[in-house]
Amino acid sequence: MKMDDTITLRQSVMQDVVSLMDDNDAMMKLKKYLRKLISESEKEMSKAEKEEVLDSIRQGLVEVREARRNGIKLQTARDFLNEIRG
Repeated sequence: MKMDDTITLRQSVMQDVVSLMDDNDAMMKLKKYLRKLISESEKEMSKAEKEEVLDSIRQGLVEVREARRNGIKLQTARDFLNEIRG
């Protein structure tokens, strides 16, 4: 995946997460899913890989926050996936 696509995907995922912030039920489901995903990935990932993932998430959150602060509309994860599927 190209760097631009990676950044766009991060922004899109973060935007989707932010859109759920006011929905407690959705946030609980997301939290449960993320715990499961993290648990599964911990079995397969090295410490360096985990740090890379965490850094990517942090960077994505920063990018989303900056975009929202500057009034920039971000692409949703669904739109991004549809775009790359072609």
